[in-house]
Amino acid sequence: MPEHDAAPTSHFVQANALRLHHLDWGTAGRPPVVMLHGIRLHAHVWGDFCRRFRNDHHIFTLDQRGHGDSAWAPQAHYHLQDYYEDLRAVVDARGLDVFTLIGHSLGARVTMLYAHLHPERVRRIVLVDMGAGLPAAIGTRDFSRVTETPPPRDFASHSEAIDYLGGILRIAPRHLIEESVIQGMRRLANGRYTWKYDPALGGPPQPRPGAREWDLWEVVRSIDCPTLLLHGEHSKVVTPEIVARMRSEMPDCRPQRIDNAGHALFTDQPESFADSVARFFRETNT
Repeated sequence: MPEHDAAPTSHFVQANALRLHHLDWGTAGRPPVVMLHGIRLHAHVWGDFCRRFRNDHHIFTLDQRGHGDSAWAPQAHYHLQDYYEDLRAVVDARGLDVFTLIGHSLGARVTMLYAHLHPERVRRIVLVDMGAGLPAAIGTRDFSRVTETPPPRDFASHSEAIDYLGGILRIAPRHLIEESVIQGMRRLANGRYTWKYDPALGGPPQPRPGAREWDLWEVVRSIDCPTLLLHGEHSKVVTPEIVARMRSEMPDCRPQRIDNAGHALFTDQPESFADSVARFFRETNT
């Protein structure tokens, strides 16, 4: 069981003209794990997992640009290349050599790109409900965990926001919704509460002049480290067709379905998520 009173330490790195925040969960000297959240989320969403694993691993959870306590990017510079460069800056600043990468949704896309560009530094990766592409049927629908918060949606209190989010994440344990809301909101000048992410994240990704537009299917063909692809039973993001293609085109992709879970499967089924990752770690401890 996780240690509910265990708390991380907060750190900042100045990189790419932004102040980037991350949490250090300890334990120093243990194998490092770096975790990247999905769109409109924040570093604290991994809290349950970190409390379970912190004694055996040195875990870092990042607030990606525009999220949590990291700075917002000017001119909506939220390109995949930007997120990758931020990750590279933080792990370099922390002196990490070889480590495990775990990413959810947007964070999984950044994970794939980093593993492609730095294979010598990535021991293994976990992709949480995101493959190298999206099913055609998804269209322009927003599948993020907080699609219910179109800017500038705000709330009178944390409790109101918890009830609202709980009405959408009906599978998730209440205490994890409470933790995510309390850690993921900021107070406005009028006393109301809103989400910490940059409202610009509500739109489609903006192109970055001069930056390569990566084909992630091409990227994953080069990633030969052990890869766990976790996907939720009710996910609309990772379909059976995506799973089959990932297994076929990625050298060492190990898909696994998490039952009774959606896109935010680590919140919906925290024990199953932790058990699956722990088993994967044991299988790849060579």
